[in-house]
Amino acid sequence: MPVEPPAAPTTTPAVSEDEIARFVVDHFLDDDVDALDPERDLLAEGSIDSLGVLHVVAWLENRYGVTVPTGALSLRNFRSVRTIWETAERVAAGGGEA
Repeated sequence: MPVEPPAAPTTTPAVSEDEIARFVVDHFLDDDVDALDPERDLLAEGSIDSLGVLHVVAWLENRYGVTVPTGALSLRNFRSVRTIWETAERVAAGGGEA
């Protein structure tokens, strides 16, 4: 009976705040990514709306392989690049909803 090779490790890539910033700039802003304050309130200024949040979630799921649970789809979790990153890190670590 042949011996099966060990399964390849299934690791989720580390979530990058810089990649999130680049995605936000590329899809929602006309700014330079280097000038983007990670605390900038993208929702209050209208740069991202609820549909934009879903676009960000779909990108996070495709890019990092994490599933953002419904309970984590609060606008407060997608207010800025920093909160998007914190939410993605928490979900990737298995923290889920918050």
